[in-house]
Amino acid sequence: MRLFLYGIGVFIGLALLVVSGGLAYRWYLQEKLRGETAISTPNGIESLEKIDLNGSKQWLLIRGNDQSNPALLFLHGGPGSTELPAARHFGLELEKHLTVVHWDQRASGKSRNANSNLMDLSISTFIDDAVALTHHLRERFQQEKIILLGHSWGSILGIRLVRDHPELFQAYIGLGQSVDIARAEKYSHYWVCQRAKQDGNEKALAQLNEISPPYESEIEGLFLHRKWLNHYGGSIEQDIGGVTAMYLTSPEYTLFDVLSIQASADRLLKHLWPEMISIDLTAEASELDVPIFFFAGRNDHHTPSSLVQEYFDRLTAPSKELHWFENSGHAPNFAEPDRFQQVLIDHVIGSI
Repeated sequence: MRLFLYGIGVFIGLALLVVSGGLAYRWYLQEKLRGETAISTPNGIESLEKIDLNGSKQWLLIRGNDQSNPALLFLHGGPGSTELPAARHFGLELEKHLTVVHWDQRASGKSRNANSNLMDLSISTFIDDAVALTHHLRERFQQEKIILLGHSWGSILGIRLVRDHPELFQAYIGLGQSVDIARAEKYSHYWVCQRAKQDGNEKALAQLNEISPPYESEIEGLFLHRKWLNHYGGSIEQDIGGVTAMYLTSPEYTLFDVLSIQASADRLLKHLWPEMISIDLTAEASELDVPIFFFAGRNDHHTPSSLVQEYFDRLTAPSKELHWFENSGHAPNFAEPDRFQQVLIDHVIGSI
């Protein structure tokens, strides 16, 4: 028995040593990244802060080399799929020309609250928060209008924001632009089934044939579809391990923050999906009063590029541009970060 207990003690000791070593290495990588991407210009800003938006405490990461530059508000995808932890990996060039504001939306990322009542949340809740944040940024940086970028779910919020409050925004950038959610899911499901047939993947076909988009009453079908969509590279094409490492080494995120992202996102999506599937921006926002820029991945089958092209063709705006990213899926900012930043600098900033 004594030998057994000794063995258990050794095992626990070794496990604690491995864990503590891993945490120490994570801290080292966080500090290394912090140092390599630090902003030290005289009028620069590098601030992780919590503010109140309509009675909810929410987190911002604000980075830029000169606070007199135009401010850009980044609306992340999901709902709940924060991109704040990746800011230091795809935004360094932007920060020379813009003050970039990454926002963990209500119930997302660092702004999560496991005890929050989701029944109180609707799409309009997030839009109201975004309007409040926009006013805060206009006052803080003394700018009449700001630039708005919406990615995926954030592009739903973005289009509705510039439709209803054009006076607040200099320009709008739709990244992985959502258009018609119900049609998108049907297109996406068909594409995945075709890929599975080509691959002879009987397991995928059997599972996909059991579900029917747009999954009004079977949200688990949506998650199953997304699993196979990612498997065939129709959404985020990046190596998942690389993206995970990017998030794990973010100086802004605790380990618990990182581990909580997916659960928070799934919880939000389940709640908001019944409202989301009724969205058709071609019908509700065909005329906009700000310059529009769509950044579309040619291999995006999450928000299918054919629908983005269709929406772009029908859209009326003071000016509009559609930029294709040939080597990207749903997230050109991850897949082609250098080109993503350069197109934004040359075409969006260059036009305002």
